[in-house]
Amino acid sequence: MKQWMLVAACCALTLGGCATQTKSPTAGAEMPNKPADAQSAWQQRQAEFARMSSWRLQGKVGVQFQEQSASFNISWLQTGNDQYEMNIKNPLTGSIVAYLKGERSEVVMQANGKTYKDSNAERLLQAQLGVSLPLDGMKYWVRGIPAPDSPVQQVKLDAQGRPELLQQSGWQVEYSGWKGTDWKALPERINLSRTPDNTKVKVIAKDWQTRY
Repeated sequence: MKQWMLVAACCALTLGGCATQTKSPTAGAEMPNKPADAQSAWQQRQAEFARMSSWRLQGKVGVQFQEQSASFNISWLQTGNDQYEMNIKNPLTGSIVAYLKGERSEVVMQANGKTYKDSNAERLLQAQLGVSLPLDGMKYWVRGIPAPDSPVQQVKLDAQGRPELLQQSGWQVEYSGWKGTDWKALPERINLSRTPDNTKVKVIAKDWQTRY
């Protein structure tokens, strides 16, 4: 992923002082008691997480696309379903490589000393950084729930009603670690893969903050 590496190197020099200050959400409100079984917990999890007004994920992302690969740190603040701010950081220096701010109809990205706009964040990331991320689905999948606007091809639950495997929109999402032990725990390790173009995305969540 030569384009990505070039951009990362350039932006580490030019955007090092452009860190965006975001207001951290506070811990979430209390949730209902433990559901009776895994399927009930799965339904309750989706209902409860749909009430989440904002969340913040800080962690690491690794991307493999065909014969190319890249890794970066990420700070993702999502408000509702349509508004977000995202800092993509150099994993070695911590400097900002790209900053994205998105709303329903437009996303603005600052990278390499320039400002880019598009109506589609995935297309913008691919075009400017060479990074392929399914952001429309990921804003739900990283929390361990399916996107509400497309059918689920398959879901496999663990004993607590959390997904072990989720298939949706051509992506297979596997969960191998959780920040907690009960049905409302947020994922710690997520592996996404799409077979036709041999794309793999690995997300390691170091810190979660949520607000209801």
